[in-house]
Amino acid sequence: MTTRKKARSIPRLRNGGKLKEPSWEGYEKLTGAEFHRLRQGTHQWYYENFKTADLIPAVWKWMETNGYSNDDIKKAKSSDHSTISGTAAIVCKMLNNGMPDLYKPAAEYWDSLPGTIGELKPSSEFVKKRIEAAITQTVKEEIKIEEEKKQEVITEKYVPSIQDRLRQSANVMSEFIEVAHDDFLDGKIEDFKAIKPATRLRQLECKQPHARMIKSYYEPLITEYEEILNPPSTKNMTEQEQDYAAQLKEGYAIFSKSQIKKLYQFYLAVIGACDAIIAESKANRKPRKVSAKSPEKVVEKLKYKVSDDKYSVSSIQPHKFIGANCLVVFNSKTRKLGIYYTSVEDPLGGGRDGSGLNLKGQTLQRFNDNTSVSYTLRKPLEQLKEVKTLNTRKKFENWLEKLTTTPVKMNGRLNPDTLLLAVY
Repeated sequence: MTTRKKARSIPRLRNGGKLKEPSWEGYEKLTGAEFHRLRQGTHQWYYENFKTADLIPAVWKWMETNGYSNDDIKKAKSSDHSTISGTAAIVCKMLNNGMPDLYKPAAEYWDSLPGTIGELKPSSEFVKKRIEAAITQTVKEEIKIEEEKKQEVITEKYVPSIQDRLRQSANVMSEFIEVAHDDFLDGKIEDFKAIKPATRLRQLECKQPHARMIKSYYEPLITEYEEILNPPSTKNMTEQEQDYAAQLKEGYAIFSKSQIKKLYQFYLAVIGACDAIIAESKANRKPRKVSAKSPEKVVEKLKYKVSDDKYSVSSIQPHKFIGANCLVVFNSKTRKLGIYYTSVEDPLGGGRDGSGLNLKGQTLQRFNDNTSVSYTLRKPLEQLKEVKTLNTRKKFENWLEKLTTTPVKMNGRLNPDTLLLAVY
């Protein structure tokens, strides 16, 4: 059994802009009953043919003609228009078009009807209540926004810096020092032997920044105690310096020399504890990890000879000898052919960190002083042509053994006359 579809409701059309509005002309001649019906019918006509958004401007017009200030109108416009209501907007529309605020015959007719309660009041009373509610709503909203802004300012007003947080922590950590000082002056303790500043500071997890700050608190006290215990000569002092010395002496006159010595030793221990924590922090600090440079970066400023037309030879790319076990070089000026062996060989050729040849400036690093040698070539053009064909280290070493010139140890320096022939 199929379900019947519900008939769609006919939408109410709002086409007030195309209709002629009801007129209030000659209302004075109407009886109370006639006026009452006209008012009700006009209200219904506006309700059926206009949207609230189209009627609401009538409220602003009514406010302008009834003594409201520009500020009140602005606040009413800023409010939620539902607070004013569509009914109040219709009433304003009718009042603007000539409807009387209170028609006496209509009021008498209202009183004569059975079941009615109270007197018929002017239409503007309802409108004024809705407008007042709208203005109050806006004022409350403005006050709320202002309070929120103030709260944001208060909340964001103070954000302690890193130095402020350090100072607060340092003050907490140094409390035991202040307590010990006061207890000594009040006679609660005779000396500071039981106070171990270094131990207490470590227990409080005092770090280098805290120790530096605590040290700065008590260094001026050390200077004062030293001046009291070993007064400087006032002979060459200025008048201001003499006045300061006199005030210092007067300030510490209430303490015995023994008390001042104990205080001096205690604060020396505090300073020493801070110095120890600072030194420990430096010793335990992990060295910064230096990122390894790429081979191309290492050799980017190397001065070498790219090619030589006289001997018809050219260099390999220089970054290839970084990490290599052997490097074959030729000096085109001295005709010396040499081979550099690394002192830290990587037998598997896996690029192990810290192995193979390296470069610093123009000087090779990690080469073997004893085995790295050079030979003067008697027929360089022919011999270099042979070297080009030697594609393995073994072949090159076998060929090198056949040279009859005296080998000379090399110093690792590369220069603009040096050609980089091969790496193995």
